Amino acid sequence: MLEDLEPWPDHPESGETCAPTTFWASPDTMELPATVCTTLTVRVEARRIGGRIERIAHLGDGFTTVVGAGDGETGEVTLTGCLVWDRYLWIDYRTIPEGSVRITRRGHLVQREVLTPTRHEGWFSVDYSGPVEYRPAGQVERGFGIRWNALTVELGRIPGHQIA
Repeated sequence: MLEDLEPWPDHPESGETCAPTTFWASPDTMELPATVCTTLTVRVEARRIGGRIERIAHLGDGFTTVVGAGDGETGEVTLTGCLVWDRYLWIDYRTIPEGSVRITRRGHLVQREVLTPTRHEGWFSVDYSGPVEYRPAGQVERGFGIRWNALTVELGRIPGHQIA
């Protein structure tokens, strides 16, 4: 599960449980390294909310995630990608995803960064290049910038049902 870099007070550590509002990201919509992707067969339903259709995936044990709005596949669907914890999901969707996860490991998605000095001393413009890669927490090399926190999680009470 990807987590943005904003400084939220609900920054769960390994072993802790949280109830994130999530959407499903796939490699064709985001640059995702294979190490953070998983493939799941899930049930997707369409809900009419606020005058539009939102599609919700049921991942198991009461955990749901938004997979998009409008027309799209419903019923039994195979998804490849990962969860993205979006604390502002309510801006784009009216559906509130349900369920909890237990964090089993923290890491980061990183990318090579080039720091270009600005005319303000100590300030830099950051440009990223190259592929996005996974690094375990605490193992980010010099010259790389963190783009996302990457959490391995267990859904609800399903031991071993882990999603990166």
